[in-house]
Amino acid sequence: MNIERTELTADELRDTIRRIESDPLVSGLLVLTTALEELSPDDIDSIIDETTLPLFGGVFPQLLACGETVETGAVVVGLEREPTVSVIPGLDEPGKQYETFLDDGPLECGHDTGFVFVDAFADRIEAFIEALFRTYGTALNFVGGGAGTFEGEYEQCLFSNEGVHQDTAVFVTFDADSDVGVRHGWTEVAGPFRVTESNGTQLIELGGDRAFDVYQRVVEDDTGQELTRQNFFEVAKSYPFGISRLHDEQVVRDPYEVTDDGALNCFGNVPEGEFVHILRGDPDALIDAAGNAYDEATGGVEPSGNVLFFDCISRVLYLESAFERELDAVGQSNDPVVGALTIGEVANGGTGNLEFYNKTAVVSIVDGL
Repeated sequence: MNIERTELTADELRDTIRRIESDPLVSGLLVLTTALEELSPDDIDSIIDETTLPLFGGVFPQLLACGETVETGAVVVGLEREPTVSVIPGLDEPGKQYETFLDDGPLECGHDTGFVFVDAFADRIEAFIEALFRTYGTALNFVGGGAGTFEGEYEQCLFSNEGVHQDTAVFVTFDADSDVGVRHGWTEVAGPFRVTESNGTQLIELGGDRAFDVYQRVVEDDTGQELTRQNFFEVAKSYPFGISRLHDEQVVRDPYEVTDDGALNCFGNVPEGEFVHILRGDPDALIDAAGNAYDEATGGVEPSGNVLFFDCISRVLYLESAFERELDAVGQSNDPVVGALTIGEVANGGTGNLEFYNKTAVVSIVDGL
């Protein structure tokens, strides 16, 4: 795996891609960027148009390269195995049947690993994830996450050889063995509460009461701090929801905004009828969880492949300077840790349901990339 960091200008990114692309051992390109004015979607589109190898990637809040965070710039990864790249449009279209874009080709080609990048602000991410699972089950190990920025500068936040994309998913498969570990480390502080009304990613009522009223009461009791619409994002980063799962970790949902009607907008669906807890963070518990994800992916032995890490940007916002300890927890070998700080994470590990997570650490060991 050939990895290069570059400053985020069109000329520098173009030169880096050309240099890696000229390596005879490279068969595909993973291109990860942050958002800056110096590199527009049109710039990226023109660079992609000049590229001859299969290419995929996206814009993320921050990146990871060789065990360090990259707040501004790009990371280009030259892949030894040729990827099969598919673009699935319409992640905002009601009733869209995503199975029509999926086929048995990856399985017939003996592919074992799938990367999934989605537009984090699309409304039907879970419908697409469910279509992936119905099509491939546990035959593939899936890893990936949500692209975009909180400020929304890059609405076209995903890349492929077809260009730049919005409201889409980029689905990539490889003939490469992999193992995946998934852990979050958040603990219960209140609940369970039944979701009595919701609309996709908007949580409207818990137990018949306005969602914000319930959430506000719990958080204020736990913190002794007033929770308002104005300080909601800052306080809520420490108090996500957890959707109950039988015999498995809860699926975390990250509330980020209060509506005028007292509903809570979340990254990811919170279906009616589910039971949720309000969770609380502890830095040591989150860091331990990331280490456990690494151990799960490696089986407790020195990894034979490269370490890929997709971690939620909201964990960085919560941990602040302690996030370096989280990186250390997944950088226990000499292999480079490469990945992105995402807005939501995708994983299944090949042993259970494929999920779209929030605030979760996803570690993958991939051979031959």
